[in-house]
Amino acid sequence: MKYLLMCEGNNEETVMNLLLDYKKLEFSRDDLIGLEPYPIRNLESSVIKSELKHYNKPVIIYRIGDKQNDELKIPSDLKHIVFEENIFKYCTKPELEILMIINENLFSEFGKSNLDAKEFAKDKIKYNGRRYDQSSQYIKDYYEGKGIDCLVGNLIEYKRIKKHKKGELYLADLLKKQNSKNKENKPVR
Repeated sequence: MKYLLMCEGNNEETVMNLLLDYKKLEFSRDDLIGLEPYPIRNLESSVIKSELKHYNKPVIIYRIGDKQNDELKIPSDLKHIVFEENIFKYCTKPELEILMIINENLFSEFGKSNLDAKEFAKDKIKYNGRRYDQSSQYIKDYYEGKGIDCLVGNLIEYKRIKKHKKGELYLADLLKKQNSKNKENKPVR
């Protein structure tokens, strides 16, 4: 069975691409519908519908994002391959920036601030002389520069310190189990 990775936005897509490129996930690009994650929130996209219909077998859907309140509506023409029980939510709350806040040892300071994670990151996080700017390129540069194991460690730490609602999983749950031993830091495409 193949996976469809639906990312809330471009930054989530960037993180998933990094994890895929560095082979840090339990699955590879070959296991994905379209061989890549998609920055989409619903199944109405013509590209997604086309990919799913071309595959034409049941799929597992992983929804990646910080806000997972909305229910994923399954279009009637996809109901034969998309089933509710195969849809899973993987969250980074309050926002994806929490991972860099954890990495910079600013989690406790963030907890005392009145800022949301994006604003806090813009104010406090710098990499290579550049302030955090919410761009996918910044996230890519940050985690490639610091090493992909830094991102893996942030995901594991996030799971340790944050509690989710029932039905909301952690990105750390998608990591290869031997990642703590695997120090591979070269992307594979």
